[in-house]
Amino acid sequence: MRTAKQPPQQALSSQCFRLTARGRACVALVEAERETLGSLSRYLHDVLAMCGTGIWFQHLQQFMPPRSLEESLKSLMALGLVEGFDQPELPLDAPQAAAA
Repeated sequence: MRTAKQPPQQALSSQCFRLTARGRACVALVEAERETLGSLSRYLHDVLAMCGTGIWFQHLQQFMPPRSLEESLKSLMALGLVEGFDQPELPLDAPQAAAA
């Protein structure tokens, strides 16, 4: 029986993904070239780093094969390193209107 709530597979393609606080800490450790116990595979780390402040699934798909990308995102979400959202929020690196 599944206890973790995961979005349906089709929902991933309409979501944006960004690092959680735990994910930012993980990236900082790896980029500081420190040895970490149970570190991520290079592929998972690449997906994690690309999520940064926010990236849409379609943008990630340009660099990663769809099936392995979906599996990687599910794994990173299960670890609490990445969160997905489908709200009308834009990633922080997206062009935004100037604040008044």
